[in-house]
Amino acid sequence: MKALGKNSLATFLNTILVLVSWFLWAALAVLFLFGLPALVIDSFHDLSWVAKAPPPALVWPFSIMFAIFVLATQMVISRLRKIFATLIAGDPFVPENATHLRTIWIILVGFEVLNMAFSSGTLLAQRVFGETFAGLRGEFHMNWSLWLAVAVLVVLAEIFNEGAKMRQEQKLTI
Repeated sequence: MKALGKNSLATFLNTILVLVSWFLWAALAVLFLFGLPALVIDSFHDLSWVAKAPPPALVWPFSIMFAIFVLATQMVISRLRKIFATLIAGDPFVPENATHLRTIWIILVGFEVLNMAFSSGTLLAQRVFGETFAGLRGEFHMNWSLWLAVAVLVVLAEIFNEGAKMRQEQKLTI
């Protein structure tokens, strides 16, 4: 199977990204259309016979964090699909791809910093309140594989930027 062009690996990966995007939107919709309203209803009417609902102090922050995760992932998927469109067209070294890669690593850094702050807040809440729900443990940790991926994306963004410059210079050469 070829890597670039129509009916290539790039086309297959683009299709996978579309499916992941739809799945994430569906998961977010289920959370906000069914999960959170059920929590609100449970606070007014005892539904413990259905399931033990987690405390609202735990659900709301995690719901907001999940929504931020879905939105950040959707932005990354959107940028990746734009890159894959150039790969499918057989024209990967365009200046926009460097911008897309740069945006992706900035989104990843922003989300990971937010995630580290959230994890630290969970750890602080656990120490203050002393109890966990459903085995939830707050812990601060560095996602080293994500930071390595960010470093690789920084380098790739610069490679694509230089490739686009070289391609532009080649077009100007007679």
